Amino acid sequence: MKRFYHPDALEINQNIYLDDLVAHHALQVMRVKVKDRFCIFNGDGFNYKVEVISIEKKKLKINIISKAENHSESQTKITLIQSLSTNEKMDWIIQKATELGVNQIVPIYSTRSIIKLDSTRADKKLMHWQQVLISACEQSGRSRIPQIYKPTTFLQALEQPKFNEKTLKLILTPNGQNSLGNLGPLNNKEIILLIGPEGGFSEEELKLANDCKFTSLKLGPRTLRTETAPLSIISIIQFKYGDLS
Repeated sequence: MKRFYHPDALEINQNIYLDDLVAHHALQVMRVKVKDRFCIFNGDGFNYKVEVISIEKKKLKINIISKAENHSESQTKITLIQSLSTNEKMDWIIQKATELGVNQIVPIYSTRSIIKLDSTRADKKLMHWQQVLISACEQSGRSRIPQIYKPTTFLQALEQPKFNEKTLKLILTPNGQNSLGNLGPLNNKEIILLIGPEGGFSEEELKLANDCKFTSLKLGPRTLRTETAPLSIISIIQFKYGDLS
């Protein structure tokens, strides 16, 4: 069933107009017609089945027929702390990490990051990333949109937010001292993944992560790209502790 995002509160039997951009996509791309039914969501964890009741020029009016809880969210809460990368790579990481069920994404500036953004550009990036998240949720069937933060420093990301002491914290590095086979049972359902930039983390950053109780992890004998590493480890984590089978 087609799925679209609508940012406002939703109620059964409510008649609403979809956002202009969503309406344009639904009408011009998906070829929605009067009496067609599809699904909308607003990030509250529910799916809302709707029916098109009228099309007025570029406006799409719908009636909300029913509401159902969406059970697509992973019970394993994964926070991805990702070093900033180039535009296309960062969009790819955010999109695919959302499809794989991450709960939060924290973009960071690390010593060897290629990308540096001033405050204005960072705000624009954040707005763009929000749209990437929404599109990924529409496609993957999620009804909760992951939280994404404005880019911050390496150290600030390690200190905020404060995580439970039992949270599993992993930093991926080619010289990691642990393998996936060394990871035991998960004490709670929270995992933090720390991924470096194209040039990897500096020695100082590795030491800071170690001081913050991050476990260094090596994913096999090959060095992965910054856009490959997070998707690989998230998939493995979801298989080992989450809902991939």
